[in-house]
Amino acid sequence: MRRRPSAWVSWLCGAWLGALAWPASAHLLNMTRVQADIAADGTVDVSVSLDLTRETGGPRVYYRLSRAAAPLDDSTLRPMIEHLAAAIDLRVDGQPIRLAPVAVAMPQNREAEFLNPVNWPMTEVKLSGHLPEQPAGAPGQVIGRFDPSFAFEEPISLTLHTLADGRHMTRWLVAGQLGPKFPLQAPPPGAQRHDAGDAHAGLKTLLQYLRFGFLHILPQGLDHVLFVVGLYLGARNLRMLLLFVTSFTLAHSVTLILSSFGAVRVPSSIVEPAIAMSIAWIAIENIVFTRVHVWRAAVVFAFGLLHGLGFAAALRELGLPPQNFLGSLVSFNVGVELGQLTVVAIALLLTGWFRRRIWYRKLVIVPGSLVIAAIALVWTVQRIAF
Repeated sequence: MRRRPSAWVSWLCGAWLGALAWPASAHLLNMTRVQADIAADGTVDVSVSLDLTRETGGPRVYYRLSRAAAPLDDSTLRPMIEHLAAAIDLRVDGQPIRLAPVAVAMPQNREAEFLNPVNWPMTEVKLSGHLPEQPAGAPGQVIGRFDPSFAFEEPISLTLHTLADGRHMTRWLVAGQLGPKFPLQAPPPGAQRHDAGDAHAGLKTLLQYLRFGFLHILPQGLDHVLFVVGLYLGARNLRMLLLFVTSFTLAHSVTLILSSFGAVRVPSSIVEPAIAMSIAWIAIENIVFTRVHVWRAAVVFAFGLLHGLGFAAALRELGLPPQNFLGSLVSFNVGVELGQLTVVAIALLLTGWFRRRIWYRKLVIVPGSLVIAAIALVWTVQRIAF
């Protein structure tokens, strides 16, 4: 009598197919950047750099639309850019700044680069508007919000800049979130710390970087999540798990800090495939070795250095505020750690009850590691091939 395929074989096949469909890299490198330059005569020029993959319906459609000779005359692109202009909601004391498209530069990458899961072709859009008439004595404070009806890639970096005096304020936002207030007029001497946007801007910035560090793991960092789950599956007990996680944390903190200060810089074309291979390595080790030894902590430390470069690449693209550089860097790293601890906590809740059962390795560790290895190997091929 023929034996029916075991359940983990089905899981493995499903993971393989899912990995082919899942983006090979889930980072913050395709974030949206918006800069509004406000002139003394009230003219507002807005520059937008954004990835239109989701808004257009996918990379193949995005590529096809990018071939348009005159994007603002294209019957599909023109309404999309007008929708973008309307979705960038800038207001002065509650009155909207009406923006209109001026120019669009579509990415001129080859089709393979649009399909490349670790490449993000960015569209450059120029919008223009004018400050609304303000009554005498009005405070003249600009505030920004991004309408969720448009598929903005998050986080959204919004920079408000007054050309007359060179003041600027940059904040990370997500769609639907209201940004802090930015005064059109320079505050009087001695009052700048309290009037330039928000009295608690420093604390808000730290919390914001903490949040985006967490988001870089959950839900955006599936590769880092799988690495942590692989460590969890391979640990014999909680003490060993703590050793592995600590090694990983120390290592990626080192390269994150060094890279953020410019001491280390490795191209993402090397880092991303290496991260995928590190995930596969850990998963295959779980399958091959029935008992993982303490020496794995050294391997985990080495792989943690790689993952730190991945974190640094995302943070470098986002930028760190010069007025709170170190604090924001630490906050981002703490957010990453909280994300990783959340992954471990979820894994413990799901499987901690039966980690000591005799069938735990056969039914949990081996099939789980096979799924992780399958996904990671697909990513490795994708990241090298493209």
